Amino acid sequence: MLPDEMEAEKNRKIILAQADEIEILKKNVRQLQGQLQSALTHNKRLIEQNAEAMVIIGHKQQELDSMEESECFCGLADEPVLAGRD
Repeated sequence: MLPDEMEAEKNRKIILAQADEIEILKKNVRQLQGQLQSALTHNKRLIEQNAEAMVIIGHKQQELDSMEESECFCGLADEPVLAGRD
């Protein structure tokens, strides 16, 4: 084999190895993009669930506030009442 042919063969092997590496990297990028999309979708669902929970908590707080306004929460109702002669 001539020196030029040897050099060409060496370069061919390098190019083939690089092509294989490029294909592996492309596959890795596709997998990572899929994982990212999945994580974003999951995160979006969590944000929506959190927003729904915050609305429920807000409604419950309004109910509690309404109950506090309509009932006596002065603390006297919690103390025992002694029966008197009256």
